[in-house]
Amino acid sequence: MAHRVARPPSLAGAAEQHLIGIVLEEDEQQIVRYFADEAAADAAMADHALAPALAAIGSWSDLDWDETAEALDRSRHESTPTPPIEL
Repeated sequence: MAHRVARPPSLAGAAEQHLIGIVLEEDEQQIVRYFADEAAADAAMADHALAPALAAIGSWSDLDWDETAEALDRSRHESTPTPPIEL
């Protein structure tokens, strides 16, 4: 039985083609994704930025909005204002 040597992932492109490297965090680890197309890189950035925002929206779904609004308003009125900053 022949054994295959595992090759690391690669990206092939024309010699004059520039690569776009984007540092992203996935599973609490920083990785770099490379793109040869600017539109694909922009789409990857948008998808990566959108995921945490959508997750945050879902985390508030179990709250009663009226209670939350009242609690925020009460907190705003009970706190002392920050004194003016003099330069």
